[in-house]
Amino acid sequence: MDRQTFLTLTTSSQWILFLAVSLVIYSWVERRKRVQQAGQLLFFLLGIFSFWVISSHQIVVPEVLANQPAPKEAKALTYFSGLLLTAFLGLVGFILGLIKTGWAKVPNLILVPVALFLFFMVYQLQR
Repeated sequence: MDRQTFLTLTTSSQWILFLAVSLVIYSWVERRKRVQQAGQLLFFLLGIFSFWVISSHQIVVPEVLANQPAPKEAKALTYFSGLLLTAFLGLVGFILGLIKTGWAKVPNLILVPVALFLFFMVYQLQR
């Protein structure tokens, strides 16, 4: 895989991930529901992007021989799979927020730490 393509895919998703996490955290501080919904929808859109990256084989993992560390491409696929998880959590949080149940905060409490973990994971991949 071309290094430039790899960096383009991971960097663009990393910036969107950062923006989505920032919006959700900002919504907690300022208590703005619309900002939280925007962050959750960004997570969902990031999941659609991740699904496209995975399903269109944009990242090709080279063959690994025994006793070799996992290549960056394999770790990137794990990162994009994690983004699919955050998309699901964002969508669940968005729907629960529309229904106005007491459970609407729970997906966000899971979503933010997972997203921060993925943010630093992709940061390590890009080095």
